[in-house]
Amino acid sequence: MSSKVLNILIADAIKIPSQGLLPALDRKIQERLVFTNPEYEARHNRGEWIGSIPPQISCIRKAGRSLLLPRGFLDQLVELCKKFQQPYRILDRRRLLDPEDMEFYGQLKDYQQDAAEAILDKDFATLIGGHKSGKTVIALYVVSQRRQPTLVMIPRLNLLESWMSKIESFLQIPSSEVGLFIEGTHKPGKRITVAHTGEMMRHWREMRNRVGQIVLADCERCPSKVFTHLVPSFDTRYMLGLAGTAQRRDRLSRFIYYYLGDVVYSITEKDAREGRGIIQADVVARATEFEFPYQSRSDYLSMIQALMRDKDRARLIADDIQEELREHSRPLIVLSGGEEQNRTLKEELEGRGIDARVCEASLPEDNGEREDEEEPEEAAVCADIPLDAEAILVSSKTFTRCFRNLSSRVLFLAVPVYFKKPLAYAIRSLHGNGSGERLKIYDYVDQRVSLLDNYFRMRSYNYGAHPNALLEPH
Repeated sequence: MSSKVLNILIADAIKIPSQGLLPALDRKIQERLVFTNPEYEARHNRGEWIGSIPPQISCIRKAGRSLLLPRGFLDQLVELCKKFQQPYRILDRRRLLDPEDMEFYGQLKDYQQDAAEAILDKDFATLIGGHKSGKTVIALYVVSQRRQPTLVMIPRLNLLESWMSKIESFLQIPSSEVGLFIEGTHKPGKRITVAHTGEMMRHWREMRNRVGQIVLADCERCPSKVFTHLVPSFDTRYMLGLAGTAQRRDRLSRFIYYYLGDVVYSITEKDAREGRGIIQADVVARATEFEFPYQSRSDYLSMIQALMRDKDRARLIADDIQEELREHSRPLIVLSGGEEQNRTLKEELEGRGIDARVCEASLPEDNGEREDEEEPEEAAVCADIPLDAEAILVSSKTFTRCFRNLSSRVLFLAVPVYFKKPLAYAIRSLHGNGSGERLKIYDYVDQRVSLLDNYFRMRSYNYGAHPNALLEPH
């Protein structure tokens, strides 16, 4: 005989009937959400005074004929219903607001993209990663994809500056437009608001109707009442917890998962080190004057085409090439963006009497399967490289296939590339093909375009240096 359909209503809590549950399902819910209080257990084991500390903690509340469960428990509840063959129906009453215009100005690393996709696959989720693992950037990417007005809650004020700078850098939301609930300042933001948990405990009513997503940073450091009292005050469609570790000092780690959602991705130490300092080179960073009214990804192609045609930028590159030719053996390798930039650079270089030629080595058809390989496959035909030229203009695709046929101590990044694995491997190997001297890289930083400036910051991470330390005074 089939069971009655279980209505699961979800708003600021999960609401299910207190009567009529399958006994096995009811028992399993109780086992998970009612548990021994770690503080009581620790004091009892030490023979200390227990006082009013309750022996058990229950994450289940009763409201009339209903049970109220923490929202982060939703996925586990659904899994239990399936396991015990309990028919169910979800009645969704969560708050979803009109989408806001948001764009992500940056590029995620491979593991960050995996983490972001795992988060976006769930409405409630927890991400775990240590210090400087990129959790904040991943969270901001998620914010840009969901486009919901978001409340970011931080338990420590020393996190504020980092969040504000990253919001401005990666979402291009000026600090004046970021809402704040900090030390008596109460200013809701239209797209994103940063709040101290202590301030929000007292003023959550001012934000409840304004947000469709909650991000709770440093979950492992938040007081337990943040989970039991503050988080359940919101009925947002989405919740994301960011934790540096899976363990809390009060041994109530399960609060994170029950109130915010299960762990969907854990950033390993290997992940966090991905790309850091992989390119050992003497880097000369040049700030350019290139500007473009970039607003969204639809502008990207037009922006790159304008960059490749920019004559002032080409003159800056040509100045450096001319200077290097006075000091070093040829050829110099110039990583260009393709045909348009080749024309612009050749015109500038040949006007100075510099023999600049384009590498047009034929390439095998790209089947799209090599992008994540650590070592790129060598092309069958790389014989047409003009090694007698003073400067060789080469696209990144040709370079990654033919770098073994190239030898140079100096590389010019004429186009704002992002170091995917094959390109990084080819650059690392370039100086090994010649004299063995340390590679020198000229990196052109388009600071006036936020997306391209963030690309440089990613490259500086690959160089193992802080971007501000690399940039020479203009």
